Amino acid sequence: MTDNQVEAAVPEHLRRWHELDAATVEPGSVGFVWGNCQAESIRRMVAPAGEAHGVEFVRLPPVFEMDEAEVGRLHALMAVAGVLVTQPVKDEYRVPGCGSEQLVALLPADARVVRVPTTYYEGLFPWQVHAHDADGRVDAPLTDYHDLRLLDAAVRGWDVDRAVARIEELQPAADAVRDLAARSQAELRRRNTHLDVDTTDAVVAGGAEAMWTVNHPANATLREVGVGVLTTLAWSGDPAVPDHQMLGGSQAPLEAAVLTALDLDPAAARPRWSLAGRDTPWAEVAAAQLALYAEQPEVARRAVEKYADRTAALGL
Repeated sequence: MTDNQVEAAVPEHLRRWHELDAATVEPGSVGFVWGNCQAESIRRMVAPAGEAHGVEFVRLPPVFEMDEAEVGRLHALMAVAGVLVTQPVKDEYRVPGCGSEQLVALLPADARVVRVPTTYYEGLFPWQVHAHDADGRVDAPLTDYHDLRLLDAAVRGWDVDRAVARIEELQPAADAVRDLAARSQAELRRRNTHLDVDTTDAVVAGGAEAMWTVNHPANATLREVGVGVLTTLAWSGDPAVPDHQMLGGSQAPLEAAVLTALDLDPAAARPRWSLAGRDTPWAEVAAAQLALYAEQPEVARRAVEKYADRTAALGL
């Protein structure tokens, strides 16, 4: 591939990232937000305040899209960065040197660091899980997320109609819903203890409108991260929150029975997935995901075994 072809292949939203050269960047003039799918939303909220303080927050790919060469470029840029806002990323999470504390160690002595949470909350979505094969996580077709009811249906050999009928009829045990929510809140609080920002209170206060999926917070929840970043940096002003939901492209079903168990308004229920603004029938989701499990039965089997206690408690 020629240089022109490489340049043409760079997405426009990442062009600035690919243009940066540590040798020509004025020390302290750039900042980065490092982490998963939430990181770009955080960057968008704090970028205007950064500009007012002489720091350009440059958009990065999320950590799970970075290859070794890009992480190497990021290492070089850490030497001239003025601010690093980072979610907790384990050392060698995907490629050498991608851990958040590995990046912090490369910063100049006068650089500012703000440690923010990866907001993950299962309380509103008791059936929603990630699933894995022997090599790592496997995203579910259409939604990215797996549903314990469909995983169980796959192991039982059920067809789409039978699987969907159970989804529409089954009422999860209220005590199990409340217990999962309490444990998920406690875990979120525990993981945020040593960070500069804690979103647990925002998740609890946000109720049915706090999260779109287990790891996609609504704007109101994300705003608390932006507030925390600006407060930690002692920068005045409010985070720049757009009118549209930054992580609302995929909105998981929210069951009236779950909301009732959590003393939330059941009128806020969403019966089906909303994907890119399209109300998506359960039959469509079930057909795609049961087809995956038919091709990769170990994915369903592993998940059913891993979450056996939860499914039993919920009454599956």
